[in-house]
Amino acid sequence: MKTETALSLILAELARAEKLHPVWPHDLIHAAANCAEETGELVRAVNDHAERKGSVSHIVTEAVHTAATALRFLKNIERAENNE
Repeated sequence: MKTETALSLILAELARAEKLHPVWPHDLIHAAANCAEETGELVRAVNDHAERKGSVSHIVTEAVHTAATALRFLKNIERAENNE
């Protein structure tokens, strides 16, 4: 996958997630937990694929979700640090 394609998928997912779930945690622990949850889903998708129970497309979907969540974490980190 080209970088431009990956970034396009991630930015589209970020926009979708922000619309669907407009509230982002104000504290870093809960925000990081959101990232960890998405990462866990990515690991599960890879394990499923390794056991011939999942697809590469599902891995891509979970990787995009993980990246979009990490980007959202970064977008909101200053607000969290300032307790806004």
